[in-house]
Amino acid sequence: MAVHKPQRLKTGGRVGVVAPAGCVEPNSLQAGIETIRAAGFEVELGANLFAHDGYLAGKAEERARDLWDFFERGDIDAIFCARGGFGSVQLLPYLSSELRSHSKIFVGYSDITILLNWLRQFCQMVTFHAPMVAMDLARGLSEPDGEYFWPVLTGRIDSWKVKLGEVVRPGKAESEIVGGCLSILVTTLGTPFEIDTRGKLLFLEDVGEQPYRVERMLTHLKMAGKLDRVAGVLFGDFTNCNGTSSRGIREIVGDIFHQAPYPVVMGMRAGHGAENLTLPFGVRMKLDGDAAILEMLEAPVA
Repeated sequence: MAVHKPQRLKTGGRVGVVAPAGCVEPNSLQAGIETIRAAGFEVELGANLFAHDGYLAGKAEERARDLWDFFERGDIDAIFCARGGFGSVQLLPYLSSELRSHSKIFVGYSDITILLNWLRQFCQMVTFHAPMVAMDLARGLSEPDGEYFWPVLTGRIDSWKVKLGEVVRPGKAESEIVGGCLSILVTTLGTPFEIDTRGKLLFLEDVGEQPYRVERMLTHLKMAGKLDRVAGVLFGDFTNCNGTSSRGIREIVGDIFHQAPYPVVMGMRAGHGAENLTLPFGVRMKLDGDAAILEMLEAPVA
């Protein structure tokens, strides 16, 4: 089925803010809202944004209702997630592929990985692995982040090239990106919402995981067949994942992918690190595993 590209975000447009996972800290949220307004956009908060159910931002039905409401409303031009945490997966039983008829910009990362990939896979919707309101936007975007975030969402740039880090396996591949936070992706395996990696560029990142846990999760993906038919693999930041082990992330990646017949490259500045460059899911990208470059080949917004 054809991919649905959302309309670009225009100056003065209205951004709906939702909390699909963890509960939100008001001061951080307010700082992020001010960043959005300073960029020239209006902000509306989800009706249940400040709900609490322990560490969750309210009951799953309430969080899903906020998401449905903003997707259906014609006066909401984009939906930004406040933060991650845990809980996005709990929304899926309350959502349906009918959302495909309400395509619009949807932004988040970390636990929001669940929704980014579900909306792309089951609703054929372009989504954006990108900064969140009460996190990155609250701290203030770094200069590189700002060069990609607003220009991509507003359509001011329709292509870019990013220099990556270390080549693990050479080669070149063109496809769309799927993926996100590794520890979140593996939780979809064996469920009706299992990620489909076939023919895709698989992007992986994470935070606060010991190397043995990263190796365990990558091994899980491999044994589940999720690394067999990918077009390529791209690693982002693995923030605070070195621990005290003598076996680090680079060695683990090298061992698991040492015979991979596709490009594998590390060093994409996206995820939980100091920089979080905006990655669209659902548009053509080129991973050059010879020159260590990722290129966006088409505009993700209409």
